[in-house]
Formats: sequence, structure tokens, C-alpha cells
Amino acid sequence: MALAAAVAILLVGLLFIFNRRAAYPALALVAIIGVTVAVATALQPSTRHNTREAVTAKASVDPITCTDPSKPVAIEFLNGNDASVQRLSFSLLGRVKGHSSVAYRGFVRDDTIIEPGQAVVTCHGLLPLGFASPRPATITPEDYNWFVDISLVDFSTR
Repeated sequence: MALAAAVAILLVGLLFIFNRRAAYPALALVAIIGVTVAVATALQPSTRHNTREAVTAKASVDPITCTDPSKPVAIEFLNGNDASVQRLSFSLLGRVKGHSSVAYRGFVRDDTIIEPGQAVVTCHGLLPLGFASPRPATITPEDYNWFVDISLVDFSTR
């Protein structure tokens, strides 16, 4: 992108040296193209960000939903987009109830396909090395408030 801009400026500069009358329309054309590309580029990340923000997640300890004791944390994902979610990467965060600091952080990936408007619940286990020092001797998931921070969402391209 920067190389194309540098070449355009160089060509318009050379055009000014050799033919000033033709250089003014060329300069206007380069300026219009530059502004159009800049606006399109500036708007693109916000569109991606808004799309990712439409995928929400809630985490809780639910022994009814998650019957496997090795996977006690239920995470409910809701896809509020027009496209299917193919893959998610997120951090599972745990704070001891009544405390503000993060006592557990585990980076997790999930490849459950979530259709538009659909909610999916998955059960996840706790990584022993995800706990902050000093690690608790006995881990009781019910003693924590659980949160999800979604970092990456991969949508289908159909």
C-alpha cells in the first residue's frame, strides 16, 4: 500500500516537472483514489470488530449441564451474526468470589460450529497451570466467578 502511494507521488511529481497542465488532473485523481482507499481501510476493522462483538459468551459452573467432573465449567456461546462461527479462541477467567483479581486464566480453542442466531453450550475442564501462584491445594470450581474473554472468531466464508 505504501509502495503504491510512493510510486503515485513520484509519477505525479515527474509529471509536474515535464507537463504541469496534465499534472493537476493526475494529482486530483491520485488524491481521490487515496482518500477512497483510506476511508475503506479505516472502516474495515470496525466492521470486523462489530461482527466479533456480536458473538457473546457466558461461563458458569453447572453440574446439570456438565455431568463430567473433569469438565465442570459450562460456557454458553451465542452467535448474533449473519454468518456461522467455525472456530473460537478465548480466555476462561476465574476470580475467587469476593475478590477482584484474576486467579485463573486458561486459553482455550473451540471448533464447535455455531449457526447464526444459535446458542451452544460446551463444557470445559480447568488447566492446572492456569491458576495463579500460589496454586490452591484443592480446586473447587464453585468458589470462583467465571468469565469469558473472546479473542478470535473465525466465520464461514460460504
